[in-house]
Amino acid sequence: MGSLRELTVSCSCGSATHTFEIPVSELPLASQFCSCDTSRRISGSLLTSYINITHSKSAPKPDLSALTPYHSSDRLIRHFCSTCGTHMYLEYHIDGHFEAATGTLQADSTQEVVEYQSCMWIEDTKDGGASDWLTSIDGKVLKKWTQEAGESDEILLDHYSTSPNRLESAQKPIRAHCHCNGVAFWIQPPNAASKTARSDFPDLLIPYHLGRNASANPSNDPWWLHDHGTKFLAGTCTCNSCRRASGFYITFWAFVPTANIFLDSDLTRPFPSYDSGHSNEYWGSIKTHRSSDGVTRAFCRRCGANIFWDGGAEKGRDGLIDVAAGLLDAESGARAEELLSWWTDRVSFAEFAVNKSLAEALGVGLQDWETRKGGKGAAVIDSRH
Repeated sequence: MGSLRELTVSCSCGSATHTFEIPVSELPLASQFCSCDTSRRISGSLLTSYINITHSKSAPKPDLSALTPYHSSDRLIRHFCSTCGTHMYLEYHIDGHFEAATGTLQADSTQEVVEYQSCMWIEDTKDGGASDWLTSIDGKVLKKWTQEAGESDEILLDHYSTSPNRLESAQKPIRAHCHCNGVAFWIQPPNAASKTARSDFPDLLIPYHLGRNASANPSNDPWWLHDHGTKFLAGTCTCNSCRRASGFYITFWAFVPTANIFLDSDLTRPFPSYDSGHSNEYWGSIKTHRSSDGVTRAFCRRCGANIFWDGGAEKGRDGLIDVAAGLLDAESGARAEELLSWWTDRVSFAEFAVNKSLAEALGVGLQDWETRKGGKGAAVIDSRH
């Protein structure tokens, strides 16, 4: 019998942990990036990915006692942590096998454990989604499929892109919601109120490892507004905290002032004020978890969708939160480019990613996409940044 490698998966808070063995000869484990509507709505991400952890019938199945099951389709059940919201497993009805979300793997490096092979279910995105940002990893081209990998039509890069130019800015609110619709809200396009938010540090734009002085924003320039102030900045993150909280290697955030978030389409119910030290819920089926000092993460307690990251005053923020971009229901598609301007200069926290090949591939892919789109929109930020 060949040698075995022991691997462990865990949620962010540690309530759900599972250790399993894989024959070394079967490594790396194949994984596909999924862009389907269901995956996007249950995660808040533009891409999800899993690995099979029960290859043999004798393989032990994970303990589900700390998890919430969600029947997202007739095909499978999704399991996420009831405490912190981390998506952990897919349980398939057809044969009972389990797949674990790749971001839950506990290892200093996972490049030799997971091999990403393709992007699938791209037709659901309408605009190509994040598949247009991932073309190859370590020189291996990622195939692209309209639906299931290997079982549908293979397509070329930018197949769903209708124009090389940027979309006109949105003129009406855009709805955002999780898969079960327990959480729904509307994001109003930027206006004068968008500049009333405060953020001491321009997240994403300045690498964290350069120190706070490098990214200080004492004059409170509204770095979250781009394209001459008509769109909100959005970006990608590969930090370990977001990875473990979501269950996936890449998170996709839109930086939105709470002044532009409403709980109804008529914009009569504003984003609720709250005391982050005492409140556990915001509205609907939202549940919160303090993932670190000064950081509140919100997720849907029914379907597990990642909703937002809120640093609040403890992180130099006031009236500005990170909204999970995969929740947006934009007419243009998953990237919601009529409302969002995607930052392509870097991937946030790529320096600390546990899968550096993936982070580097994403960074290169974003810049290539920017070139194909015809250049960057104007950012409303201080010239030092």
